Amino acid sequence: MDRLQNRSGVLQAVIDDIHQSNGQLSISKLAERNSISIRQLERNFKTHVGITPKEYSNIVRFQNALAAIKSPDMKRSLLDIAFEYGYYDHSHLTNEIKRNTGLSPSQL
Repeated sequence: MDRLQNRSGVLQAVIDDIHQSNGQLSISKLAERNSISIRQLERNFKTHVGITPKEYSNIVRFQNALAAIKSPDMKRSLLDIAFEYGYYDHSHLTNEIKRNTGLSPSQL
């Protein structure tokens, strides 16, 4: 029972780290910060959450970038938002928006 609670605590800490970093911490850094091997982290995360930590990080990062784009009080360029949330350039973010929503950024 203690191992299960410990594993649950580590997974919650990893999830918290992902959210606090806006999904921009590498998997190796997440594993290091939580004193777990990369393989253990990936296996336990996939088993208990249903997706890999990388997939979860990408979802968090995308949700935060999308919120910044849709925020009426933040009139920033798509390029600024892309760089802030760890995308290579605005076209990388644009492709993610199209892939995840089926819309272009101007249609949001």
